[in-house]
This record gives sequence, structure tokens and C-alpha cells, in this order.
Amino acid sequence: MYHLLKQKNYGPFFWTMGLGALNDNLFKSALAILIAYSYPKGESDLYIQLSAGLFILPFFLFSGISGQICDRYEKSFLMNKIKTLEILVMTLGFFAFYFDNLYLQLTAIFLMGSQSTLFGPVKYSYLPLSQSGANLLAANSLTSMGTFIFILIGTVMGGLFVSKNFINQFGLNFIATSVFILALMGRYFSGQIPTLDNPEKIKINLNPFTETFRTLKLSFSNKHIFRSVHGISWFWFFGFFFMASLPSFIRDILKGDELTASIFLTVISIGMGIGSILCNKISEGELKMGVVPIASFGITISGIIFSLTPTIELVDPTIKLTISTLFKGGNLYIPIISLFFVGAFGGAFIVPLYTQLQINSPENKRSQFIACNNIMNAIYMVSAAILAMVMLQLGLQIKDMFLIVSLINIVIGIWFLCRYPSDFYLVFFKLTFKLIYKITIKLEAPLPKSGPTIVVCNHISFIDPLLVTAAMNRPPIFIMDQFYFNIKALQWFFNTARAIPIVTKKICPDGLEKAMKMVQERLNQSELIAFFPEAYISKDGEIINFKPGIEKLAKDNPGALIIPMAISGMWGSWFSRYKNGKALNGIPKRRNLRTEISINIGKPLTPEGLTKEKLTRIVKDLRGNIK
Repeated sequence: MYHLLKQKNYGPFFWTMGLGALNDNLFKSALAILIAYSYPKGESDLYIQLSAGLFILPFFLFSGISGQICDRYEKSFLMNKIKTLEILVMTLGFFAFYFDNLYLQLTAIFLMGSQSTLFGPVKYSYLPLSQSGANLLAANSLTSMGTFIFILIGTVMGGLFVSKNFINQFGLNFIATSVFILALMGRYFSGQIPTLDNPEKIKINLNPFTETFRTLKLSFSNKHIFRSVHGISWFWFFGFFFMASLPSFIRDILKGDELTASIFLTVISIGMGIGSILCNKISEGELKMGVVPIASFGITISGIIFSLTPTIELVDPTIKLTISTLFKGGNLYIPIISLFFVGAFGGAFIVPLYTQLQINSPENKRSQFIACNNIMNAIYMVSAAILAMVMLQLGLQIKDMFLIVSLINIVIGIWFLCRYPSDFYLVFFKLTFKLIYKITIKLEAPLPKSGPTIVVCNHISFIDPLLVTAAMNRPPIFIMDQFYFNIKALQWFFNTARAIPIVTKKICPDGLEKAMKMVQERLNQSELIAFFPEAYISKDGEIINFKPGIEKLAKDNPGALIIPMAISGMWGSWFSRYKNGKALNGIPKRRNLRTEISINIGKPLTPEGLTKEKLTRIVKDLRGNIK
């Protein structure tokens, strides 16, 4: 993944994007901390929320127009002009800090938001042009990681440059000069970005209200775009509370100083960067939407733990504790670890959503779809700012706000789980079994990423379908016995996994025919079908000769690929019939959590000339001598 930084069509873009994020957050964090420790509590909290809202407001007002501009002009040309605009804005930022004028600072932060409104659509529409296929998710992960790392650097610098010791020595000159120099550096790297696209000559509508309304309607054009836009927007709604309110949380709950606030902002940024990279690793370089609900549940748990941080009571409320004092008192370990995981799960949450948005947006209007996302982000974040101010006026503590949004986030996780259940199972079982077992997956050839595919496997335990799912690169649809399918406690799981129940002719004369028709429909839709041709779980650990159904299935689907697969190492587990032919009974032979399991996947076979005897022999060879 890191090799992308050496590419001419990515490296300069990465530094241009990163320096912009660094500069924005240097300015924002410095201003937030400066306000938090320079004004009375009630006044400072409102000013902090106001500054955050002013940065977001241009995304709502101007994103529709910026999307048109980004589709109208070539991307590298546009990035050059936007970074030139940043130099002008940061010139005002220089004077705002130099004279320590709050009104100039708030004006500058609004103009920063306006410049960022232009850069957002070109940033995310440039990536699909410069990267394709498996590189796109990696590029999004690296871009997301880089964004959060640069946010981290800007946050640390911002906190350092407005700390009491620093201001006593240098005043605000250092922060004023820094924002201007970083703007110049960003402009230099933007000049190295190569020309990649030949945009269409579209007419630009400069009416922000009609264009905003028109752009918002784009989110309803595709269900995947709709889900991505609202998922990303919720991320920024949730993140607004944590990023904007952390300085106040440190001041009021932990009674920490400015440096402590900077360190906490650093921790969440590091977490986001690491989470973005881990998302690419977990997804194995491919888009897997199942990561999103898992990450969402992780955010909720971590956020709740963080919100339960006890308030430190001091005799003298004007005293601010240093980071070392807080660590010595044991008051930092749980909040700092839980905050890190809020960031890590957040990073993993956002990458698949941005990738899906890019993939499903038409190339000639991609910037407008990104602009639609930015407008929705702005609506959510401005709503968050308003809600935060209302909560503060109602007398709620900052940590109460964190608890409320963390609890609401449960709904978001469930919503994505219900929208992508099969993708969720694909990722969840892969992660779960890697924790429980020492799994080795051996591939004789890469699994097909698309097209009608039939996976056949030996049946040694009740969790074989889950193990097969963990080994796949796309969600499998299982053919299963009607008896198990009818278990009410598992009905929702089987339905959301799109399992196909099958029953013998003795029980239901047309049951087999109906099941085969459903299988045929799924294969015609280029799905992956998985089943166990032995028809039932082995009672002695040996592979039972396959039933003739596989031959008929192969004959009826000459265009499908047959993937032989063998599981070894599950015999003797609690889920196998090791205990007198019964599963889920007594004490298993293997009781350690890291039992070695091997999943061996053979080369794809064509249906022509395939017999059940031949397939049985291939699966036996794949399994080897270990049951």
C-alpha cells in the first residue's frame, strides 16, 4: 500500500491533501484551545461550538456549486487554484493570530471552510481517476490514514503553540507564521500533480440555494450512494462531539491543562489513522461493507466507556492538572485507551463508505456526488453543533453528551447490519475464527471474484458453514437442510444469510425442485453457492461419498466454476459428532482455544465430465490424513 506514495499520480496529491488538513487543524485546534482557556466557561463553550459551526457552514452553502466546478475543470489545475486561495485565506489567518482578534479569527475559519468546500469534491473524485481496482481501497485507506495523521500533527502543533509557556516566550507569532508557511508548501506540491482527466464542459449554476437542493437529490439516485452519504455524515456528526468538545472535557472532567487536551486530540487522531490502515488489511484490499457495522458497534462500546470517566474534584477549581499528574493518579488509563479505540473503529468505519461512494458515482458527475455528500456532512455537523449548544444550555456535562451520541450510534450499527448482513457475516466470521482457532487457508488458485460459482466441501461439524464463509472472498449462499432452517431462534440469521432450504421428496414432493430452482436463479445472478454434497455431518470424521445432486447441479450450469474445498482439524471439537455420534454434548476432545484448523481450497473445475466420485476423491486429497 505504501508504494502508492512513490507514484507520480498519488504522491504529490497525498502531500497536497495532507498539508491542507494539517493547516486547517492547526488553526482550528489552536483557536479552540485558546478560547477554552481564555474566556469564562459558559462563554468559551459557546465560542468553541460557534467556531466549529462556522467552519462547517460553507459546506452547506457552497458544496453544490463546488461540485459543478470540480466536474467542469481538470483536477490538477483546480487543486492549484484552490491552494492559491488557501494562501490568501491564511494571510488573513496570520493577522488574526498576530493581533489576537477573535472576530478576525472567526472570519478566517469561515473562509477556511469555504476553501475546504472546494477541495473536498476534487480530493475524492481524483482518487478513482488515479487508482483503479484493488488499489482504490488501499488509496482510500492511505488517504484516510494520512488525513488523520496530518490532523494529529496539526492538533499537536496547535495545542503547543497556544500553551502558556509557548505564548509567554513567543506570543502568537509562531502560530500566525506557521499557517501561512504551510499554505505555501501545499501550493508547491499541488503544482506536481499530473493531469489525468478531460472533464466535460458543463454549465455552472451559481445560485447556491437551487444548486444545493438539486445536489442533495443526487443522494437518492442509488441505494448504495444513499447509505454511504448518510453513513459518512453520521460519522462526522458523531466525530464533531468528540473533536470539538474534547478540550472542554479535559478542562471540566479531568481538570487537565492545555497540553493534556492536545494529547487527547492526538490519541483519537492516531486511532483513526491506525483504524484506516487496518480496514484495508481486514478487507484484504477489497471493498467489504461488513466492516462498517462491526466498526460501528466498536465505536459505541468505546464511546460509552469513555463517557463514564469520573469527574475529578479539586479543592481549588482554578488549578489545572498536568498530564504526568493525571497519569500518576491513575485517572488517564481508561479514558485514553477507550478514546484511542473510538478513533480506531472510526477510521475503519469511514474508509469502506468513501470507497463505495466513489465506485457507485458516475465518473462524469463524481464531484457532484461528492459535493452532495459534503452538503449532507454539513447538515449533520451543523445539527451536531446546534444540539451540543442546546445540551450545554440544558446543563448537561460534556461526558453526558458523549454518552448520548454513543447510545444513538447503536441504531446506526444495526441499520448497516440490516443493509449488509451477508457482508457482515463474511468479515465477522473471518475475524472471529482467527481469534478462536489457528486457521490456515491454503489456495491452489485465486478464488473467482465474480461469476456463477459452486463451492463443495466436506462436512465435519455444525460450524462448517461459518468456516467456509470465513474462507471466501464474497458472501456464499448455502443450501441447507429444511429441518435446521426451521429452527425459530436462528430463522433471522438464515434468512439474512440468504440460505436455501432443501428437503427430500419423501417429506415434500416438490421441495427439492423448488430448492434447485432457487439455486438456479442465484447462479444466473452470478452468485456463489456453497453446500455439502455428503448431505449430513460425518459421524466418524471420514468423508462420506458425495450424493449425485452435485452432478445434476454441474450439468445444469455448464458456465459455473466448481471449487473443491476441504476442512481438516475440526474432528474432536465440541461442534463435531466426536462424542458417541453426538455434537454439542459433553466435553470436547480439543479444549484449547487455538486449535489448528486447515481449510484447503483446490483449483476451480469446469462442470464438463465432472462426477461425484471424482469430486469426492479431490476433496479427500485436499483434506489429507488429518480429520
